Amino acid sequence: MKNQDTSQEEPEIIQSKEQEYLEGWKRARADLENVQKRMNDTRIQERAILKRTIAEPLIVLADNFRSLIEHAPDTKDPWAAGVLHVARQFDQILEEFGVELIQDTGIVFDPVIHEAIEEVEGEEGKIIEVVQVGYKIGDITVRPAKVKVGKGSDETKLNN
Repeated sequence: MKNQDTSQEEPEIIQSKEQEYLEGWKRARADLENVQKRMNDTRIQERAILKRTIAEPLIVLADNFRSLIEHAPDTKDPWAAGVLHVARQFDQILEEFGVELIQDTGIVFDPVIHEAIEEVEGEEGKIIEVVQVGYKIGDITVRPAKVKVGKGSDETKLNN
């Protein structure tokens, strides 16, 4: 009689062991997927940090090119035309690297990408003038744009 009871218990023990192993395997698989996701996120963050580290000194050079272009003599001068060409190439390289300019006017002030340096008359909360171009890579602001922000007109304030 004991043999029959033991044989009936054995399938239950085997089934519970199988279930235990299956649950352990599922946990291990979930742990592996979580580790892979964390490693991927870390890799993405490291790339963004590396891009920013490389882009920061290049931005100074880009600013110098912008200044040079603003003060360049007539473009019929071959030297000036060459400088303009090099500046365009440099901007293109930055663009390929994922560096975007922050230079739009007429948009709403965003403290993440803008640094307000002055309030001037104009539509309240809107960028009136970009004093210094800003740069970003994806969602990361490398350097905020220095801007003049509209404070609204004096007439609007008197009417309210």
